[in-house]
Amino acid sequence: MHLLILEGRNERDCIDNLKKIQSEMESQDPETEFALVVSGDVLTHIFSGEQKKTFLDIGMKCHSVICARVSPLQKALVVKLVRNNLKACTLAIGDGANDVSMIQAAHVGVGIAGREGTQAVRASDFSFGEFKHLRRLLAVHGRYSLMRMSELIYFSFYKNLTFITVQWWFGFVSAWSGQVIIIINSWADCI
Repeated sequence: MHLLILEGRNERDCIDNLKKIQSEMESQDPETEFALVVSGDVLTHIFSGEQKKTFLDIGMKCHSVICARVSPLQKALVVKLVRNNLKACTLAIGDGANDVSMIQAAHVGVGIAGREGTQAVRASDFSFGEFKHLRRLLAVHGRYSLMRMSELIYFSFYKNLTFITVQWWFGFVSAWSGQVIIIINSWADCI
């Protein structure tokens, strides 16, 4: 994998480095896989200027994007950048209090219970004890959830259609008189 490091001391350096990385990616073989490493200082310059789109384009061409030494706000901003511009479903995984904003910004948040406390677990949609359980969460429980939701939607259509058909048929039989379909007798009549 070809490693690309995005660095810069000010906004101008970041812009120049972004352009350099873009041209380097275009000059490489299309089969080459890239990994991008970005620090929190560089993300500050990227999010303060107009380089968000360029950063996102470079990140989409990379196999891996590693954001090192970033603040909790920057984590959430990266997730929101992907979520808003790519219209993709995002998943964020965290294990501590510094990951809460990122977990809440994503469509699906996963908290890992660990030594750093339970803040991430409390803010997440799903939680588990070890990272190795993520595959089962996505492959098994995600599929079962999709199947259950589709069954629920089919049942809702069936229930509503049945309910309305009975009312419509009663209206037709009663000549649309406004008669109530269910007549409740008083307790005295029932005894």
